[in-house]
Amino acid sequence: MKALLPDDPRWIGPHHMIAVIGTGEMGRVLLGRTPTGKLVAVKQIHRSHTADLEFRARFQRELETGKQLTGPYTASVVDSDPDAAQPWLATEYVPAPDLATVIAACGPLPVSGLRLLAIGLATALIEVHRAVLVHRNLKPGNVLLTAEGPRIIDFGIVRAHDTGDAVSDAPAYLAPEQAEGQPVTSAVDIYAVGMLLVLAATGSMSATPDLQAVPHSLRKLVESCLAPDHAHRPSARQLLEQAERIPAESAWPQPVLEFLETHRADAEWWSSSGEQETRYRDQLARLAGRRRRTIGWAAAAITGMVVVSGALAGMSRWSQTDGQAQPRANPSLDLTAAELRLLDLCAVMDKAVPGKLGTRTGDPEASPEGGCGTTVVDSTQRQVRYNLDIPDHAIGVDQLTPTGRTAAWGPILSAGAVENKCDTVLVTQSGGNVPLRMSADELDPSAQPGAACAAAEQALIAVAQQLTEYVPQRKVPSNSILRLDPCSVVQDSMIREIAGDIADHQRTPHACATIGRDGWVRIDLVDQTRPDQGEWTYETLQAGEITAYVTGARSSNDCYLSYLVRPTGKGNAEQLKLTVSDLSSSPDACGKAVKLLDDAIPRLPK
Repeated sequence: MKALLPDDPRWIGPHHMIAVIGTGEMGRVLLGRTPTGKLVAVKQIHRSHTADLEFRARFQRELETGKQLTGPYTASVVDSDPDAAQPWLATEYVPAPDLATVIAACGPLPVSGLRLLAIGLATALIEVHRAVLVHRNLKPGNVLLTAEGPRIIDFGIVRAHDTGDAVSDAPAYLAPEQAEGQPVTSAVDIYAVGMLLVLAATGSMSATPDLQAVPHSLRKLVESCLAPDHAHRPSARQLLEQAERIPAESAWPQPVLEFLETHRADAEWWSSSGEQETRYRDQLARLAGRRRRTIGWAAAAITGMVVVSGALAGMSRWSQTDGQAQPRANPSLDLTAAELRLLDLCAVMDKAVPGKLGTRTGDPEASPEGGCGTTVVDSTQRQVRYNLDIPDHAIGVDQLTPTGRTAAWGPILSAGAVENKCDTVLVTQSGGNVPLRMSADELDPSAQPGAACAAAEQALIAVAQQLTEYVPQRKVPSNSILRLDPCSVVQDSMIREIAGDIADHQRTPHACATIGRDGWVRIDLVDQTRPDQGEWTYETLQAGEITAYVTGARSSNDCYLSYLVRPTGKGNAEQLKLTVSDLSSSPDACGKAVKLLDDAIPRLPK
């Protein structure tokens, strides 16, 4: 969730807006409160679509569908105005993350969680299909997970049976007949449920899912959902009956419950602090307007200063109260783990640098290590080289020096200047507390001491401000391993066999490290230079059909393996890297690394 920006509406219909839940190509969704005090999610379409009759028809369908659905596994419609200049629809607000976010953060679900998911989806579809409707666009982003079970949302392309012209932005979840544009029935929703269960069971998705990775007790159910012939798929009622026969208790695992509770608490915090800030801003506007109406321009200017100072002092006192949030002039940097994994650092630099730090001498360039750099000439003709990256290793944040300043609600830390170079770090407050590092290199040898640190901090603040407004994402294929949580590709039990008693667990967007008494294991999912090309020749290690490259010094205690998943061009490839340090009494680091690799490869998207 993000704070309201100056151009965001404060009111939509009779509902008071509090925060921005999300934005997309078609519109935005805001958090609001009804006149009776109920929280609602208000979907408002962009002005650019208001003249599109087809889009208005789709919006009207979503409204009419929502009015028909009132069960516990959907979000009911509260209010709407399809004839407004910008049509809007208010639904019950569900303070819950979507399925994709939960799987990315917590990994695949156990059988108990899969049973709860299957039962909830089947129950929701019974209601949808009873109304002679087909959802047609079931995908991870349209399934919210609450502590009680899943909720289906976004009925924008729901229609009656036997129409085949709907388009989905998630082709992996389309039934064959739907993808071919044939008339559809409720069976397309059952197919989508099968694919959703594959994602939840394995942590990844591809057009041809590996059903062998699905738990045995669930496999027959999933296979029936994914039957190529729609006539052979179960109905929603039959799906519910199959799901209820899964031999497990319906329950989310503890990590998922903790994640859901964190998300719920965050939503409550936004609703309370956002409302309080909105009241301050509204009060300020009313006071300033009243003064201007009752006194002359000169007096109004003086009084306005008093009003602003008083209001700002009040806001400052509020922000210093325990448990309260600061005014949203500086919104927090709340990036999800999925957003951080696909964060386009060069796009961030491209948007944050021009006009704020100076003039670029060229386009931002990606570095082999995964960061992005650019050189800027400021108003004094001073050249500074900036580089933004997300370190792929622990950088000892506790050893950095706080500057006493903040950006996007996070403290700015500094490593101090070394010659004319300086690193500054901002730790995101969500998405796993990931450090964003900005390095500045003063290219002018006569630069003043400390100038590099000041430049790095200024650039880091510009980046943080940019990311609170827009988070550019890299365009990667749906089967890219960069979308995966690296901690989900190898079974925890196999890692514990190597590491022993766990002492520490570290993770970054593309790396996962487990340190134990008997050793440690690190998993990286990266797009880097191919080890089979270039000036270095690496030893290969063959295990069955698997060929891996030994990219570091090899010994019985240490092994560094790289497995090429797919080429990405310009001499790079997506790679699964495994590092094993074996401190046991009978060390065999590479042997154990190969076993981990053999376990991980079937989990990767095809």
